[in-house]
Amino acid sequence: MHLSVALEGRVFLREVRWGEGVSREAVNARRELGASLKKARQAIGWSQSRAASALDCTQPKINKIENDLVAIRPQDLNRLLRFYEVSDAEADRIRMLAAQAKGGPVAGVLANREYLTLLKAEREAVEIFGCYSERLPNLFQCEPYIMKQYEVEGALYDFTSVLEARQEREALFQSDRPPRYRALFSPSSFDRLPGGKKAGLYREQIQHLCRMMDDYADHLFVHVVPFEANLAYWPHDLTVLKLDGRGKDTVYHEYAGGPARIYRGRQQVENHIREWDKVFRQALSIEDSRAALIEMHDAASRW
Repeated sequence: MHLSVALEGRVFLREVRWGEGVSREAVNARRELGASLKKARQAIGWSQSRAASALDCTQPKINKIENDLVAIRPQDLNRLLRFYEVSDAEADRIRMLAAQAKGGPVAGVLANREYLTLLKAEREAVEIFGCYSERLPNLFQCEPYIMKQYEVEGALYDFTSVLEARQEREALFQSDRPPRYRALFSPSSFDRLPGGKKAGLYREQIQHLCRMMDDYADHLFVHVVPFEANLAYWPHDLTVLKLDGRGKDTVYHEYAGGPARIYRGRQQVENHIREWDKVFRQALSIEDSRAALIEMHDAASRW
C-alpha cells in the first residue's frame, strides 16, 4: 500500500554554486580531489579525451573536474576509480575527499573514514541488520529530511550533489545482487526530526519509508519496535553487515555524542548480532509494522 498525500511544510534552501560560500576545508578537498584524479589518470597513460570517452562525457568536463570547476557525481567518481585501476586504499582516500568537498554534514554525518567504510561494506554485503532507536540513517531519509539537516546546521550545500549521493545510496537495492536488509526502528526515530517534530516532515518521511518498503519488498524488511517492548536498552545506531566471504563481516556503531566505531573481530560481530536479535524479538511483524507506520502518519494530520 502506498501512502499518497500532499506535501506539507516542505523547505528548500538556497542552492550554492560549486565552490561558492563553502568552508576553506571543503575548497581544499575539492582541489586535492581534482589533482588526485588527474594523477590517477596520468598514471595509466590515459588522455583526458580517453577518460571522457570511457565516462561518456566531453573532454572539457574531465578538464573541469580535474581543475575544480565542476562537481563530480558519486557514480561517475566510482567509474573513474575503476577505469584508473586505483588501489582500494587510494580509492578510499579519494572518496573521503569527495565527501569532504561537498561542505557541511553529509546527511547528518560528517565525512569520516568509518562512514566511508560503512558505505563500502554495504555494497559488498549479502545481509544487513540495522537497529535505529533515535534517528533515521541516511539510507532511509527522504529529501526534505536531508535538506532540513543542512538548514538547521546552517551549512551551504551543492543541491545536485546531495540528492545524487542519496540516490546512489538507495541504488544499493537496485544492484544485481542487493543485500537482504532487515531494519528495526523505534517510533522515536521518527520523532527526532531535524529542526524539531513537525507534522509535514514527519508524514513525508513515513511516506518515503513506506514507498521503499513497496519498491524493495523482496530485499528490505522494516520492523517497528513499539515503546511497550520489554527491553533493558536499545543500541543507538547499529548496523551489522554480513559479507559471506567477500570480506570481513563488519559492525558500524554510531554513538550519541561520540564518534562512530567499526568492529570486525568475529566475537565482536557475534556480540552485536545477539544485541540486535534481542530487539528483533520484540519487534512487530512486517504487516503490523506497516499498519503502525500508517497509523502514525494519519495521527500526525491531527496535530
